[in-house]
Amino acid sequence: MKRVVRYLILVYFLSLAISFFGFLVDSDVSENSFAFQMLEVLMLSIFLFGLLSGLFGVLYLMFAFLKLLMKHENQYSK
Repeated sequence: MKRVVRYLILVYFLSLAISFFGFLVDSDVSENSFAFQMLEVLMLSIFLFGLLSGLFGVLYLMFAFLKLLMKHENQYSK
């Protein structure tokens, strides 16, 4: 279970890095205050975290299921 928490923390830092990269690459002239821009980065990172953690959860459970299936297959083939 500690591994899953560590993976989720890494996923959040990845989404935060993507958000900051998007903030730095944005070439539009900003009319908003710096605090509002950082709020946008925070909200985008939370949104990306939700998407990426959902994808991670599906893949993690699928591979865990396939690993369990292969373990049972090897057990019955002996």
